[in-house]
Order: sequence, then C-alpha cells, then structure tokens
Amino acid sequence: MADRQGFRTVPATELATVWPRATLVDVRSREEHATAHIPGSLNIPLEEIPSRLADLPDTALYLVCGSGKRSSQAARILTDRGYTTVNVAGGITEWYRAGHPVTYQQPPKDQTRQDPGRTPAGLRRLLHRLSRRKNT
Repeated sequence: MADRQGFRTVPATELATVWPRATLVDVRSREEHATAHIPGSLNIPLEEIPSRLADLPDTALYLVCGSGKRSSQAARILTDRGYTTVNVAGGITEWYRAGHPVTYQQPPKDQTRQDPGRTPAGLRRLLHRLSRRKNT
C-alpha cells in the first residue's frame, strides 16, 4: 500500500523476498555503485533520473541508495511521473546488515593513486560504516 507520498517504503528484508526478480534501481553515484552494489541493480544516479526515464522499464521499481534518503527523493520524482515505486528503507546499508549479497569491486588500476595493497579510500569508508552499523 502506498503512503501519503504516493509510494511505499519497505525494509531490506521485504526487498529480499522479491530480489533478484524485482527491478532494482540504485540511485547512488557511479563511483559508489562501482565500489559496492546489490547484484543486478541498475545504476541511475539521482540527478540523472529525469533525463534517463527511457532507461527504466515499465514495472514496479525498487529504489535503493546508501540509507534511504536519495531513494525516497527518486521515488517522489518517479511517482510524480506515473511510475510505481518502492523505496528501500536503510538502503544498501540495511541490505548488507541483514546478510544479503553485495558485490564489491576495486577501481581500475589506472585510477588508483594510493599505495599498492591498500584498500581504496571510498571502499574503506563504506566498509567502516557498514561494519559499524552491523555491530550495533
């Protein structure tokens, strides 16, 4: 059932009941998505949503970000344009905390400027945040 904003908000555990069959749109930046994402998710950064409507299928869209804030903004934008949307509360952070799969990738070697063998800063920050939340 949609809330008064016109879209539903569900916990990551509910997304897990329809994943990977559901259309999952990750509205985080390309860099965030490349670092860690839910397998099978389509990456369309929040600021690109209005210009990339043609890239979206005509089906219910589950929207995810890091915590649920950007995905709720995307849900509002898309609902106003006639899409059926479902915001995933807690985003990829809650998905990870619930023990669901996340794909991690290292950036291409030509884009790294840190010492060999060191985890990229963006990935370190994400892993630190996720592990802190998982332990609380």
